[in-house]
Amino acid sequence: MSQEAILNIILSTIVALTAIFALFQTHRQIKLSNKQFLFNRRLDKYLLAKSLIELYKDNINLLDYKDNKDDEAIIVDFQFINLSNIEYLKDITCIIGDPKNNEYKTNFLMKIEELKKLSTEIKFIFPKKGSQYLSKFVFNYQNVLMELYKYQVLLDDMINDKIPRKQKPSYKELQKEYGELVHRRRLYDAIDSLNNSYEVMKERLLGRKEGRADD
Repeated sequence: MSQEAILNIILSTIVALTAIFALFQTHRQIKLSNKQFLFNRRLDKYLLAKSLIELYKDNINLLDYKDNKDDEAIIVDFQFINLSNIEYLKDITCIIGDPKNNEYKTNFLMKIEELKKLSTEIKFIFPKKGSQYLSKFVFNYQNVLMELYKYQVLLDDMINDKIPRKQKPSYKELQKEYGELVHRRRLYDAIDSLNNSYEVMKERLLGRKEGRADD
């Protein structure tokens, strides 16, 4: 074999090894980038979920109803405003004061869909152990916001009742006609689900069970 042929083989080998090393480095860099991307994504979702948990804890007394639920007054706008009092949800607070405003409604529904998406993402981007509890809490949180909104729409319809009548109906009559108690109980069910998901999440993830007074 000539000296030139040997040199060509050596050069080809060096080129091949260099290419393999470059591929390895590229693969390693992609892997690191993916890990960083996943970390950043997890961090963003974690911080958002954490802000919802802290907001819930700050307003837990607003969601604590007595046994005689059908007779209790529900201050829907006050609850909604307090349960959306974070940077992420600040754009939807106005919907509760004007629930039939199309622009407000569009923004509100988009945010509700984002929270549903967050609930689903949590199950996939966090370790499986315990992620379902956090996911359930976020889903139940958006459901409470939705039920508060629906209930406010109902109250507005009752207050601004436009059905032709011979005489003004009583509140009890309006309750029956508009199915207020049915909607009210659906709201209470959503609140109960949120409260329960928080308690389960706290017990399973933190390994402790405490009374609300200790939160």
